[in-house]
Amino acid sequence: MSPLRTLLHLARRHQRWLLAGLALMLLSLVASTVLMALSGWFITASALAGLGLLIGLDIFTPGAGIRLAAITRTVSRYGERLATHAATLRLLTDLRLHLLERMLNLDDAQLAALRRGDTLNRLTGDVNALDGLFSGIFGPTLAAVFLTLLASAGFALLHPALSLAILLPVFVLLPLTAAILFRLGQRPGVAAVAIVPELRSSAADGLEGMNELRAFDRTEAQAQAISQLSQRLGRLQQRLGDMDAMGQSVALLLTWLGLWLALVGGLYLLEQGQIGAPLVALIVLAMLGLGEAWLAIPGAWRRFGHSMAAARRVEALAAQPGQLAQPSHPAPWPEQPSIELEDVHFRYAAHLPPVLAGINLSIQHGEQVLLSGASGIGKTTLALLLMRQFDPDHGRILLGNRDLREHDPDLLRSQIAWLPQRPVLLRDSLATNLRLARSSASDQALAAALTAVGLDTLLDELPDGLATWLDEDGANLSGGQRQRVALARLLLTDPDIVLLDEPTASLDRQSADTVMASINQWLEGRTAILISHDALPGNVQRRRLRL
Repeated sequence: MSPLRTLLHLARRHQRWLLAGLALMLLSLVASTVLMALSGWFITASALAGLGLLIGLDIFTPGAGIRLAAITRTVSRYGERLATHAATLRLLTDLRLHLLERMLNLDDAQLAALRRGDTLNRLTGDVNALDGLFSGIFGPTLAAVFLTLLASAGFALLHPALSLAILLPVFVLLPLTAAILFRLGQRPGVAAVAIVPELRSSAADGLEGMNELRAFDRTEAQAQAISQLSQRLGRLQQRLGDMDAMGQSVALLLTWLGLWLALVGGLYLLEQGQIGAPLVALIVLAMLGLGEAWLAIPGAWRRFGHSMAAARRVEALAAQPGQLAQPSHPAPWPEQPSIELEDVHFRYAAHLPPVLAGINLSIQHGEQVLLSGASGIGKTTLALLLMRQFDPDHGRILLGNRDLREHDPDLLRSQIAWLPQRPVLLRDSLATNLRLARSSASDQALAAALTAVGLDTLLDELPDGLATWLDEDGANLSGGQRQRVALARLLLTDPDIVLLDEPTASLDRQSADTVMASINQWLEGRTAILISHDALPGNVQRRRLRL
């Protein structure tokens, strides 16, 4: 699906807001043009009446019209801002959710291969670049076209030739200018969109790898690379800015050309006795209002190329297919989800040595197994294979006597709980981080889970309790506290299979005893694989396996 088609598909959900915004945008332009035109007519007519050149002037009807136009313009502009912003924010929300839903189909290897700076830029900067598609490009253009058609019909009532002469620079030359700027701005716009994530990644890599850069004396080279990218981006932005200035200048020139034609045509009709002087002022000021509606259109269509480049980057991220084959007819979840590995071999890449070779393992339903071994021997890799983040190169993994590849991936994610060595905490409230496991959990359930892992004292000390805000990756917590928050989140789930990778890491002996007592109680009746270098606290009898 093309990026524009995806956006239009998502926009259908908010078509009422979009249509309301377009209608209010058009109403605002009409009211503004009517206000200018009617004010010009009224001022001119009043001046002529004061000189005795106009007799029987009705001041009440045009005065009421001016007040109505002024009020309508104010109200419609406010309503248009509300409607267009509501539609835009809802559309961008749907777009981000659409992107994240598609990314959930990617396996662990694909997610790990994504460049962090580039992906973040697609989720933020590229999506934000689309916020002006309706409110800054499509909406104003459609509203200006409708206003031009209305003005054309009104001028045609005075004289058909006048309508054609006045609208030629507006309805033909201004759209042509917009099309030219769109073509000229496409290549530098695409280049600018591509450089931003590259610049962000280079800066982030330089900061994170500062020690390594210093060790190999590469700090100057990294700084030079960042400087070159910044200069290139600056040149592209300068070029695009020059195009915007050129477009605005041409639009202003064509607007004044239309205004001059309106004045000349109006004076000609006045000389022929076909219209009065107040109507000449009305025509000129109406043309001025029409020109203002078109003034920003060429520059907006120059930015359309930039927006579409961002949309293509977003769609490219969303369109990635998962590398793991999906079952056409998923197997039902087994009543007794036992696990069996038969001659499993796996390596992360063809040029790398195997991580697992000839692994055979059988775990019965409800059994707890302690998996130990030296670092790098493949314990975590085995857990990732059991969650089907990867498929084995050879051999197979059975779940309830059915190949793991025959099960629905979403069902696997819902029935297999995973606690990694370094759990992820979001920059949000403590309650929100815990409710990632169970969105319907009450505050009492959250507090009970925290108490079970020995964080009841911390909960009492936090300034806002469960509403306390956590920093990125839980930076305002200690390592042990982060681990226990993740364990509390795990206790809120109800899986059949549990995979724990060093569950007591960063905990002292007393805290580890407290936490494992709660975990052991929670693990009763569940199939569990606990990964640890050493024996875990507690008196639970577990079968110990070494890789």
